[in-house]
Amino acid sequence: MNHGHQIIRNKKKLLFFFILIILIFYSNIADSTTVLGALNKVSGKISKIKVEDNNEIPFGTLKIIVRACKKSLPEDPPENSAYIEIWDKKIDKEEKKIFSGWMFSSSPSISAVDHAVYDVWVIDCMISYIED
Repeated sequence: MNHGHQIIRNKKKLLFFFILIILIFYSNIADSTTVLGALNKVSGKISKIKVEDNNEIPFGTLKIIVRACKKSLPEDPPENSAYIEIWDKKIDKEEKKIFSGWMFSSSPSISAVDHAVYDVWVIDCMISYIED
């Protein structure tokens, strides 16, 4: 009976190993860059900002982090969505999170950033596949 437990234990280890390898492989398949539009309401200047997943980029007093970006399938209506976190960094004050959530390129007003000086919206999600 001791051999039966060893076989089961070895099968579990082997299954865990294969799952780990698959996760490592698929984590390196795609890398996405989100293209955001940003408006400075005071100057009227519109900027395009490119942010890679989980990277931080400053825009004026804002700190923008894109956590994930998704693009619709070709057969579906065009849609780009991104999970974004935005903080306002004012001089001599603590950072304040002013936005956290999904933004959609087809409906920017559904989840808009509430800021007196800046507007931020999603334009595109560019997904590049890593090739060996």
